[in-house]
Amino acid sequence: MIVSAWLAAAFGTFLALAEVVRNWGDWGYWPFWLVDYIAASLLLLGAWRTLRATSGRDLRLLPGAWGFTCAMFYGSFFSHLQTLSEPARGPIEHLPLTISIGVLFAATIVGLVLSLVSPLNKPSGAAAENSEMW
Repeated sequence: MIVSAWLAAAFGTFLALAEVVRNWGDWGYWPFWLVDYIAASLLLLGAWRTLRATSGRDLRLLPGAWGFTCAMFYGSFFSHLQTLSEPARGPIEHLPLTISIGVLFAATIVGLVLSLVSPLNKPSGAAAENSEMW
């Protein structure tokens, strides 16, 4: 869970900054870039809550943040893949952008899996008896 939290902090920071660079000068329709900032915010909040966790409740946001971000990158990657022959919008050429989005999509899958298979998410001993964990 700790590795997933640090990955979320780095990924969320990168995503927020990369979105500014990619859209600078041509922001397009706001719902398509706002969702990236929602994902970045969820990842940063999930990372922060996980890294300072005092109870199992603090660990619940991170898998949801990774799930949201993974679903967002799924849609983005396959929509870019489908439109590879069209001209690029923004300062980055379409093929390198699509490859980058694919790599980031893979990173979201890794973050999601790490957040779900972590031993900190599995009840054991006294924690299994404590319903606050869930």
